Amino acid sequence: MPVMTNQPPKSTEPGHKAWLKKLDRATAAHEKTRQALDGLVADARGAGVSLTLISEHTPYSREWVRRIATRIMEERSGKPADSSAPSEPADDAS
Repeated sequence: MPVMTNQPPKSTEPGHKAWLKKLDRATAAHEKTRQALDGLVADARGAGVSLTLISEHTPYSREWVRRIATRIMEERSGKPADSSAPSEPADDAS
């Protein structure tokens, strides 16, 4: 299995550079909105909204809602996050 790095692979096709730039911009925008959504999930949990209700209005399962809310709340309080929980939801989180 190849090792994943933060460096994008070099494009060998001339038209790939334009597509890669578009992908990089879309990925950055997605990351920004995902972080905003994660913060709102934590705020909703903090306000007492149930895991089930949040999961019905987001692309996250109840378990991911719980994990995300816990991680964000710990980050905000300055406590270290639980290292046993993944820090990123899987692509197929439902």
